[in-house]
Amino acid sequence: MSGQTRRMRRSLGACVLAAGGILTGLLGCQSIADIPYVEYSARCDDYCDREFNVCAGVASQYEDRRTCLEVCTVLDKNANGSDAKVGNTIPCRLDRLRSAAQAQGSPADLLQYCTQSGPGGGDACTLAQNAPDCEGYCALYGAACGGDSNNPFMGQLPNDNAGSQSDCIEKCHAVQPATVADKDDSGYTWQSGRVSGDTLGCRLYFVSAAVVDPAANCDFAGIRPAGECLGQGKEPSCPNFCLALTTACQGDLRVYEDAAQCEAVCEATDAGTKQSTDAVNTIGCRTAHAFNALLISPHDHCPHIGPLGAGVCGDAMKGGNCEAYCSLAEAACTTDFASRFDDHAACVDDCTKLEGAEKGDYSVKDAKKGGNNVQCRGLAVSQALALPEADRADACLAVFGGAPCSD
Repeated sequence: MSGQTRRMRRSLGACVLAAGGILTGLLGCQSIADIPYVEYSARCDDYCDREFNVCAGVASQYEDRRTCLEVCTVLDKNANGSDAKVGNTIPCRLDRLRSAAQAQGSPADLLQYCTQSGPGGGDACTLAQNAPDCEGYCALYGAACGGDSNNPFMGQLPNDNAGSQSDCIEKCHAVQPATVADKDDSGYTWQSGRVSGDTLGCRLYFVSAAVVDPAANCDFAGIRPAGECLGQGKEPSCPNFCLALTTACQGDLRVYEDAAQCEAVCEATDAGTKQSTDAVNTIGCRTAHAFNALLISPHDHCPHIGPLGAGVCGDAMKGGNCEAYCSLAEAACTTDFASRFDDHAACVDDCTKLEGAEKGDYSVKDAKKGGNNVQCRGLAVSQALALPEADRADACLAVFGGAPCSD
């Protein structure tokens, strides 16, 4: 055996020699005779030895040894075999394992160090400290899946693509982190990651599995939530939706002034079903288009996830943007709405006469230009919903055509 490598010997002859008898050995090897010979570096063997010795049980980072070895191989290659103890490297993870070995008496510290030694690298084994686990995740996703996964609009849109590793790290901000700052019991393990729903922890589990079996796991390892990474229940999460939206739609493409405004509008909009591809006025539809904006084209899809739906997340037969506008206006300014309209249908009928009723575009920048149009009113109602109910009087004037939403 070379001093540079240690080998996993899987040949039929090795199995026979290891068996207690020739017959037993031959029978036991029938099922593994076709498994290919695999060779791993001494560094990865050492890393995985330490992982399964130090971070066992409640702090375990890998489902099995092969996954650990394959992940290590990818990460070490991604770092060009660097010996640095900083950044997304195996030596950094080995250093974290040394700290973990000294923290056996403190479960919280042990979990923290083991998380940092794991596939994502936590907030320690990365040069992107503002995006814990993202650099490790993106290196694995790029190697195993080409940074590419299917999306629910197959046949209509191209596959999701995370782009280069640096692009992927930026897009990774759109996913709830695997760990939560200042929470003692927060950390990644493969067991908790797999069942954590729409989080980076779930993606880390599946991207680690994808390094071994990409065909079975890449579509669940992507930045867009899918499969087990959609989480339990059918309704989308407002915090998760707004995190994806504000990551995807920035600058001139913003459709909300801030995340708090987004969440206020989200809470006042029908939830619908997660990642819905139906053209309905729901957060489910908007969530699907938020990931279209993030992974395919922000210019094309950011308008669809704003308060009005831009004629895509809404029924075109109900006035394009007017269905969403009237629902939000009634929720934000209930008394004023009731004094102006007999019902929702009356509001929609009135709205369809306004400029921009069927406009397939929306941004905060354009809405701030003012004028008696649906886009200005869409921003006004977003602003009203973000205020305490007792403070909405002035904002509600604009919602129904007062300044600045007037001629």
